[in-house]
Amino acid sequence: MRWVLSMFRMRDQAPSLRELPALVAKWVVFGAVTGPFWAAFFTSFSRPADALRIFVTPLALFWCAVTGIIFSLCFGMACGAGNAWLRRILAGYPSSIAGPVYVVYNAVAASSACALSFALISRLPSGVHFEIPFLPQVLVVDGLIGGILALIIGAFMKLKLQVEASQAKLREQEAAVRELAVAASQAQARALQSQINPHFFFNTLNTISALIEEDPVAARQMIGRLADLFRYTLGCSNADAVTLSEEVQFVRDYLSIESARYRKRLRVEMPQGLLPDVRIPGLVLQPLVENAIKHGIAPLVNGGEVQVQVSPSPLGFRVSVRNTADESALPELASMFRPGHALDNVRARLRLFTGEAEPLSVAHGVGWVEFSFEARGVV
Repeated sequence: MRWVLSMFRMRDQAPSLRELPALVAKWVVFGAVTGPFWAAFFTSFSRPADALRIFVTPLALFWCAVTGIIFSLCFGMACGAGNAWLRRILAGYPSSIAGPVYVVYNAVAASSACALSFALISRLPSGVHFEIPFLPQVLVVDGLIGGILALIIGAFMKLKLQVEASQAKLREQEAAVRELAVAASQAQARALQSQINPHFFFNTLNTISALIEEDPVAARQMIGRLADLFRYTLGCSNADAVTLSEEVQFVRDYLSIESARYRKRLRVEMPQGLLPDVRIPGLVLQPLVENAIKHGIAPLVNGGEVQVQVSPSPLGFRVSVRNTADESALPELASMFRPGHALDNVRARLRLFTGEAEPLSVAHGVGWVEFSFEARGVV
């Protein structure tokens, strides 16, 4: 079967003069073998009783084989070898040109091969005659049909190329817009983060200043820890996100400074064990803890507790900061997120990072308030 299909397929290269005799021999064998079967097939429509006689009558079998050879040679040369030579001629041309040429050529070649086969067979001394009185007209009609097909296919291919070019240009524009949006988001996130850094350092310096007279040794220790915190904030400035474990460790170091200031008035509960491998924007957890101490613990005479928790959620992991608070003294929600405030900064950076409209949730009850957000990005 593979040998039969290979005889008439469009070859990648035109056959050379040395290959042509072998190719013609294949066509002759193919035509001689299949000719009687095709003759029997077509004869069965008009004279069913004579169809089987072809195979038992040597002379009829011979002339049917000759007829098959003629058809095979005509179609093999016109469509098989012709397409191979045409492919070599059209090599390098765009499909909008090569496609219509192939269609026109094959339409004319197939009709010409058929007409030539009938003309040759009608001259065989076999008693079988095919009358083709309008052969020139047939060829002209074939040419007209091929030309119309070429125009239609050429117009279609041209339109297809224009659409593909427009789509490619549109994709380039969309990619450029996405790149600009990402760059703008990163610039905005860096700008927001740069607002956090001085705010954090000023508050930490105030804490150290309060310890200098009261406990100089503790103040010196706090300066060393401040240096560690400073290195972390520099790293955050150069990264789009940090791991949750890095941010939690930073909060531990920060709370060690605040604990030196508030002493027994500040009680801390931090997550234990390994934390999930998720990423969050740097310096989003520390402002929440600082807000909890400043507005929750500091106003209370007996102080209170700050809890940092990480728990599984349907969307990933939920990170929350919960603190003791005097509910009657809590500010309005709008004032918590006023422009320039640390909480508004955190919410804006989480919005850029997650794409959510309200990524920072606020909940409160009798004697407590909690801020939380979702951490979804897997490292």
